[in-house]
Amino acid sequence: MSEYPDLKRRLAGRLGSADAANEALQDTYVRLQRTEIQDEIRNPRSYLISMAINIASNRIRSEARHLSATDIEELVELPDESPNQERVAEARSDLQAVERALEGLPGRRRAMFRRFWVNNIEYRDIALEFNVSERTVRHELLLATRYLQEATEEIFIPALQKRLSEVSSQ
Repeated sequence: MSEYPDLKRRLAGRLGSADAANEALQDTYVRLQRTEIQDEIRNPRSYLISMAINIASNRIRSEARHLSATDIEELVELPDESPNQERVAEARSDLQAVERALEGLPGRRRAMFRRFWVNNIEYRDIALEFNVSERTVRHELLLATRYLQEATEEIFIPALQKRLSEVSSQ
């Protein structure tokens, strides 16, 4: 106990905080009260400092596993990014428009497009399935993509212009 001020000063220097040093020394004292030391300790001061540093390190690791009050507040205040009913309805409507545009493609081209973009099937496998070259598959996909781009521009550009005009008039 007589060495307490000196131990606290040394620990504060090592731990970077007088409060952390104080807590570590208190925990060390409690642990020493519960522990029976069997052997003689040659350097009690070093032993106490090492023990207090280990206790402080364990506490820091333990606290790092838990969220702070600030972290919890930030998580609670996160905006809900899930789509509302209006956004879901718009997305479904857009998907139906794309599906209608897909109907304008020749059957084989539409099937290749779906295999590639929806089912993630590679060129090689599509070529084997349709008994054509990979070059033909690439060409069909290019034509399908160009067609869909033009078709969806006709569908979505007026709707986008309408939304922009509504926003700009407010």
